[in-house]
Amino acid sequence: MSKPELSSSQPGASNNTTAGKPSTSVVSRASNLVHNVWDFIRPQPWVINNIRQKKSQKLLFRSWLPGWGALILMLPGNSLRTIGTLGYFGMLFSVFIPPMFPVQIYLVIVVQSLLGLLVGWGIGSAAMKAALAVRSQVLIEATLQKAPNNFQGSVNPDQVYKAEVFKVTFWMLGQSSVMFGVFMGFGAMIFALIRAKSAPFLFFSIFGTIVLDIFCSIGPLYPFPNYKIVNSILISSSSYCAMALVCCFVFFPETVNHAYLGLISTVLGKVEAMLSSQEGLLSPKPGDFAPGCPKLKALTGARVILMTMYQNLAGLTVHLQSEFSIGRWSGDDVFGLADPVLAVVARINGLLSFAKHLRDLPSPPEAFADMPAPGTVSSDTHLLHHVFNPDITRESILKVTLIEALPHVRNATAELRAATIEGVAATRAMIDAINNDRLFSRSGPIAPLEERLDAASDKLRATLKSFKEQGTDAILGAYAHKPRADIPLRSLYIGYVFSSTAVIIGEVVLSFVQTVAETTARRRRVRLWAPSSLRHVVHALLKGRRKNEEQAFGEEESNETYVDEDDVQEMEYREYLDPDSHPPTNIFQKFMNLLHHFLQWVKTAEAIFVFRYVLITILLWLPSVVKNSAHFFYVNKGIWALIMAQTILTVYAGDQLYNYLIRIVGTFLGLITALVIWYIGNGSGNGSPYGLAASYAVLSLPVMFIRLFAPPKYLQGVILGCITVTLIIGFSWIDGHLPVISDPGIGWNAAWRRWTLVMIGCGASFIIMMLPPKSGRKAVRLRAAASIDALSHVYTSLISAWITESDEGKGASFASSSWVKAFRDRLIAVTLQIQTGKQQMMLASWEGGIRGRWPQEEYVKLTEVQEDMIGVLAQLGGALWKLDTKWRLSLLHHTKVVDPNFISDIVSVFSSVSQSLRTGEPMHTVLPQTLLDRLLLHHQTGVIATGELDGHREIGPDEIQSLDHMFYTSAVIAVYQLMQCLDELQAITRRLCGEVPLRGFEKWKFLHKSRRGTRQNTLSRTGTIVEREPLITNEKSGEEGEA
Repeated sequence: MSKPELSSSQPGASNNTTAGKPSTSVVSRASNLVHNVWDFIRPQPWVINNIRQKKSQKLLFRSWLPGWGALILMLPGNSLRTIGTLGYFGMLFSVFIPPMFPVQIYLVIVVQSLLGLLVGWGIGSAAMKAALAVRSQVLIEATLQKAPNNFQGSVNPDQVYKAEVFKVTFWMLGQSSVMFGVFMGFGAMIFALIRAKSAPFLFFSIFGTIVLDIFCSIGPLYPFPNYKIVNSILISSSSYCAMALVCCFVFFPETVNHAYLGLISTVLGKVEAMLSSQEGLLSPKPGDFAPGCPKLKALTGARVILMTMYQNLAGLTVHLQSEFSIGRWSGDDVFGLADPVLAVVARINGLLSFAKHLRDLPSPPEAFADMPAPGTVSSDTHLLHHVFNPDITRESILKVTLIEALPHVRNATAELRAATIEGVAATRAMIDAINNDRLFSRSGPIAPLEERLDAASDKLRATLKSFKEQGTDAILGAYAHKPRADIPLRSLYIGYVFSSTAVIIGEVVLSFVQTVAETTARRRRVRLWAPSSLRHVVHALLKGRRKNEEQAFGEEESNETYVDEDDVQEMEYREYLDPDSHPPTNIFQKFMNLLHHFLQWVKTAEAIFVFRYVLITILLWLPSVVKNSAHFFYVNKGIWALIMAQTILTVYAGDQLYNYLIRIVGTFLGLITALVIWYIGNGSGNGSPYGLAASYAVLSLPVMFIRLFAPPKYLQGVILGCITVTLIIGFSWIDGHLPVISDPGIGWNAAWRRWTLVMIGCGASFIIMMLPPKSGRKAVRLRAAASIDALSHVYTSLISAWITESDEGKGASFASSSWVKAFRDRLIAVTLQIQTGKQQMMLASWEGGIRGRWPQEEYVKLTEVQEDMIGVLAQLGGALWKLDTKWRLSLLHHTKVVDPNFISDIVSVFSSVSQSLRTGEPMHTVLPQTLLDRLLLHHQTGVIATGELDGHREIGPDEIQSLDHMFYTSAVIAVYQLMQCLDELQAITRRLCGEVPLRGFEKWKFLHKSRRGTRQNTLSRTGTIVEREPLITNEKSGEEGEA
C-alpha cells in the first residue's frame, strides 16, 4: 500500500523538497576547502611583485649567470680534470652567496668566505703535520714502497688513490687519528664560537667548517704529507667568486649608496600610505576599530612592515661611508639622511596610539568612582576624568560625541595632512631622481623636482604656522563656544591627541624635506666618491650585518639595545657589585675571578651550543677513521651527513624543530628539481654537456628566483633545497666523467643517497639536541623581560630629560636638547627587539606541549601591550619635544606625572614585572595592581599650588584652546595609557608567574579603603585639618574609639 503524499502545508513537506540538496554546513566546508586550496596554489605577492619589477629581473640575471658559468666550467673534460672531484663547490657557492648584494657588501662576503676556506685549510694542514709527527717513520717508508709512485701531491687524489688505501697494510696508527681528532675538535670549537658570537662572520664560519671537515676526514687516509687535499674546493670556489665579482661590476652594478636610497624611497612610500590612511581613521563607522578589526589590523601590519624596512635600511648604514660610488651624492650626504628618516619612522608610531582611542569605549576605571566630576581643569587627573570616565548622556545631548567631533578634526587637519603627504611625495620623487642619476643612467630634469620640493617645503611650513595659530579653533567647532570644564571634553582632548601627532609628524617631515633640498642644492653634478676614511672601512668589515642571511642558517640575533653617550656616562656612575666577593686586588684573585666568569659562561646557552657542536662533529667524524667503516663513509659521501648536522644545529629546541621541517621539505623539493633537470638534459646516459647546460640554464632560473626573493621564514629550506640541486647534479656529472672511489651514483642513485645523508644528519642533531634540550620558551620569557626593562629605560630617559632641564635653559628651544635623538634611537631599538621576540615566539611554539600547554596567547598579548607602549612613548616624547617652556614647567607642577612618588611607582612596576619574568618567580600580591589608584592618591595628598601659569592653578577656557594645551593633553593622556599598559603587563605576568599571597590582605585592604572613604577630612589650601572623624569605631557598642 502506498503512502499518502505530503502536501506543502504538512510538516514533512520541506524535508522532501530539500532531500537532494547538500546542507549549509557541507557547502560551507567545501567552500572553505576551495578557498584554502586556492590560497595555497595561487602565486604569492612576493612572486608577482618581483616578476614585474625590473630591478628584480636585473638581480635575477646577475645572480643566475655566474651559477650557470660554474656548471659550464665542469662540463669540458680538461677543465673538469683541472678543477677536480670537488668541482661542484663552485655551484654550491652560487646558491650560498649569489651576487645579490651591492658590490662592496658582496666583496666583503666573498673575502670572508674565501678566508674561511683558508683558515679551515690551515687548521687541517696543521693537523696533518702533527699527525705525521707522531707516526712511525718505518711504517711510512714501507707504505710508500707499495704505493703508486705518481700519487704524491696529486690535485685529484681520487683518480690515483686506489682501493688499497683501505687495506690493513695502508692503515694509519691510532696516534695520528687522535691528532686529527684533536685539531678537528679545536677548529669546530673556534668556528662554533664565531657563529654564536659574531654574526657578521657567518660565512667565514660555515665555509671554514666545511673545509676542515673534508680535510680531517680524508687526511687520515694518507701515510705521507699531502696538503693539497682541498685544492679542488679552492679552485672551483675561487673560479665562481671571480665570475660573480665580474658580474657584480659589469652587469647592473649596484653600490650601497644606490641600495640605501632605494630603500629610503620604499620607506617613504609606506609612510605616505600610512599618512593617507588617516582619512579613514577620522571617518570611522561603528565597529571599525573593535579589537581585531580590519582597519586597526591593517595599520598595525603597516607599522610592522615599515619597521622591517627600516631594519634593513639600518643594516646598510654602516657601509655608506666606506665605498667608492658614482653619483650626485656622496656616502656622507646619504648618511646625513639617517637621522631624519629615523625621526619620521619613530614619530609615525604615534598614529597607532591615536587609533586605540577609537575603539569601543571600555567601562571606566573604578578609581574614578570616588572622584567627583571636575568643575575645573586644574590638574591632569581632572583631564583624565574627562577622557576615560565620560558622561555619555550629556555628550549625546550636547552633540559632542566622538563620532560627531571627528569630522571637525578631519577638516581642521586636512590641509596639514595634505601638505605633509605632498612633502613626503616630493622628497621621494627627488630621491628617486638622484638615485637614477648615475654613470650610465640619467634621470629626468632635476629642476622641476627641485621646484616641487621647494614648493612642498614652503607649503608645509606655512600650513604648520597656520595650524599653530588657528588650528585649535577649527577643532573646537563642535562646541560652538569656548570649552568649559563643566561640559564633556573627551572629544576635544582625543582630537588634540591626533592634532598634536599630525603637527609632530609635519615637523619631522619638514626637517627631512629641508635636508634633502639643501643636499640637492649643494651637489649639482655626478662624480666619483671615495670612502671617507679607513676607519669607516674597518668598521664596515667588523660591524656589517646581513640579518636575513643570518636567520637563514638558524642564527639567533643577539639581544642588543641602543647605547648612547649618556648611557656610557650613566654606567660610569652605576655600581655593579658582586654580593659574594669584593673586587680582586692581586694577580691570583684576578685570575680566579676570570676563572669564575668563565665557569659562569659555561652555563650559558652559547656555551652549551658550542659543546654540542664539537660533540656532534667528533661523533660523526669517527666513522671516517675507524677501520671497518672508513671505506663505507668515504664511498657514500658521509661527510655531508656531518656538515648537515653541524649546520642544522641551533641553540634552542623550537628553532631546531622548525629547521627540521623546513629543511626536510626543502631537501625533498630540491631532489625533485634536480632529477627533473638531470633527466631532461641527459636522459638515461651518463650526461650530455649540451643537454645539461641547456636544461640547467632554463630550470635554474626559477630555482635562483626563489633563492633570491623567498620570504625570510622560508629561507632555510630554500637554501638547502638549492644546495641539494647543485650537489646531485655535481655528483652525477663527476661520477660519470671522472674515475673516483667515492661513487655516489648518477641521477636517482645520487638523489636517494643525498636524502639519506640529510636524514642521518637531522637524526644525529636531534639526539644531541636532547642532551639536554634547551627550551626556546625560556628565551621568549627572558627576551620579554629584557624588552620591558628596555622600555623602562626609554621612560626614565624621558623623565630624566623632563626634570633635569636647568632654569638657564628656559629661553632655549626644548627641541634643541640632546635627548631627542637618543630617545628616537632607543625607541627604534626596542621596537626591533620586540619584533625579534615575535619571531622567536613563533619558533618556540614548535616545541609542543610535552610538559604541559604553553600559554602562547599570554606571551602574544604581552608583546601586543609592549607594541602599544611604543606608540604611547612616541606620543609622550613628541609632546615633550614641542611643549613650550612655561607649559612644561606647569606640567611639572600641576600634574603627578613627575611626582617623585609616582615616578617611583611606575619604575617599581617596570622593575617588578621584568624581574618576575626574568627569574620566573611570582609577584607579591601586596604590590599595587593599578597605577591609577596611586596617581589619584598622590593627587589627593600632594596638591602643590603654583603660580607659573598666568598666576593661578586653574586652566581656563582660553588656556584650554591654546596650542600648548594641545601638547599638554597629549602628554597627560600618553602617561595614562602607559599606566594602563603597565597594569595589563602586570596582570599578564601574575597569570604567568603567579602571586605570593598575604593572608587576610584583601579583606584588610577593602576594610581600610571603605573606612578611609567615610572620613570627612577637608584640607584647606594651607594644609590645615578642618574636620576629622575617628579612625576606629567600636562596632559592638557603637562607641567611638581612639586612633
